[in-house]
This record gives sequence, C-alpha cells and structure tokens, in this order.
Amino acid sequence: MLDRESKQGYSLMSKATSDQYANDIINYYESCEIDYRLLWRLDRCLALHFGYWDETTDGVSAALIRENEVLAQRAEITSDDLVLDAGCGVGGSAIYLAKNIGCQVHGITLVQKQVETARTNANQNGVGDLCEFSRQDFCAMDIADNSVDVVWAIEAVCHAEDKNEFVKEAYRVLKPGGRLIMADFWLSKDSYSADENRLLQEWVSGWSVNALEKSFKFKEYLKASQFVDIRIEDVSEHIRPSAKRLHDYAKYVLWGAKILEILRIRSRTQHGNVVAVHRQYKALNQGLWHYCFVYARKSQASE
Repeated sequence: MLDRESKQGYSLMSKATSDQYANDIINYYESCEIDYRLLWRLDRCLALHFGYWDETTDGVSAALIRENEVLAQRAEITSDDLVLDAGCGVGGSAIYLAKNIGCQVHGITLVQKQVETARTNANQNGVGDLCEFSRQDFCAMDIADNSVDVVWAIEAVCHAEDKNEFVKEAYRVLKPGGRLIMADFWLSKDSYSADENRLLQEWVSGWSVNALEKSFKFKEYLKASQFVDIRIEDVSEHIRPSAKRLHDYAKYVLWGAKILEILRIRSRTQHGNVVAVHRQYKALNQGLWHYCFVYARKSQASE
C-alpha cells in the first residue's frame, strides 16, 4: 500500500485547512449522516454524491453506483493501479473500485468517524485487504511523492479552502503519467448579482463549503501545475434527477425542519442541510453552477 513515512514539510494534519473550517466540515458530516442514511440510502450504497443518471439507471441507488463506474472508465483504472480517494466518505468508491476492478485504494478524509466506518464497510464487503483509510487533509497529505497511479475525488474538492493547493498536492503524489479524476460542482459564470450570490451562499454554506470555484479557473490551476490532457466535461443533465429529488424532498419538509430546529430536536447544521438541499436545485435551474467531470494527467519526463 502507500508509503506512510512522513515527507518533510507534510504532517498528517497540517494547517492547510484552518482549524475552524475543518471542524465545520467534520461537524457537518457527523451531524447530517442521519439525513444521508434516511434519504440517500447510505447504508446500502455507501455514497454521499449526486450519482449519474443515464439509460442504464432506474433509480437513485443505480445512479450512485453508476457514477463510480463511469469515472473509473474515464480514468481507465486497472487492477494494477494504486488509487488515492481524496475525500473518501464512508468508503463507497474505494470499496466499489476494490470489488469490481481489484485495485488497491487508500481513502482519506478529515472525519475520523468516517475512517472507522469505511474500514468496517470494507471488511464487511470482503475488500479490507485492498482498502486502507486514514484521517488526512488532501491539501497537505502525508503521502510520498510520485507514489500513486490515480487521484480520485468525488464532490470533495469543493470543501478545499484553496482549490489550487489540492491541485499541487495531487500532482506531487501522482506518478509520472498518473491520472486525476474528479466529479464536483463548479461556478459556471464569471460574475453574479447580489440575489444570485445570496442563493449560492444559502446552498453551499449549508453543506459546509466555504466557496465554489469557477471550472475554467480550476483548469488554469491544472495547467499551471503542468497537468496535461486536461478534460472538463459538463454532465449537469446526468445529475439533474438527483438534484430535483433532493429539492422535492426539502420542499415538503422545510418548515417542519425549521420547527424541529426551534425545538432543538435538530441542530442548526442539520437544518442548514435541508435548506441547502432546497437551494441547490434552484441555483442549478438558474444556471449558476454546473456539475463537471475533470480528468487530467501528470506529464511524463519526456513531455
């Protein structure tokens, strides 16, 4: 598996993510896990992402699994690869890759509870020998240079305070010729009105995201780090059914959820999650963000 020896200048939990923001992210995922279990079938699908709908999918569960399949195909992952899952959640993608492709996967997350759950899930799915999980910041990883074949990230880099720091780290840990594969939500416009900014903020703050990045700006980061063969593919229509389902759920429970917050049955963070679920679809329909797959390759020495 991965070389766990520390590289000078990289500690297991560095200050790349500020303490307060890291705590906010941890609190969000710990507090709102119950919502994912009730609404998004977390116990069965082990997924915290939107999913990918196409002619082969017949429901949320199939879409969640399909996203793993499509991204693995885009990155051409094989059983010989060592994959780093940056922002691994409860281990769903890592387990999918290990079970279906037979590769080794190291998943990292800020949330220690997710590390423990992911290990349990991997063992229960018979791939504990192929999956490793640890608590790390993907903007300052305790992973050796040039040591992994694929960096994989689904709806995780949105949390990075500085998305360029993630890009630099991904380039550092990838072997020459290694691949970066991502799925995430991005700003789709160059500028926004006050009302549009307010709507976006109500969404992303509820999911403990400090700020979204413009997809075209992220491409500049990739180029600056000397990634090559960069492809950014807008797949918004493939996640729209999930976005709508989440919105429709929130539409019916929003006021009830507010009452539960007032009664202190649900926390402010949990209520913010319901608000975010409602606002994300409104913002999508207004064209304020889009959902993209991102592929890039670390250059070979000869390139």
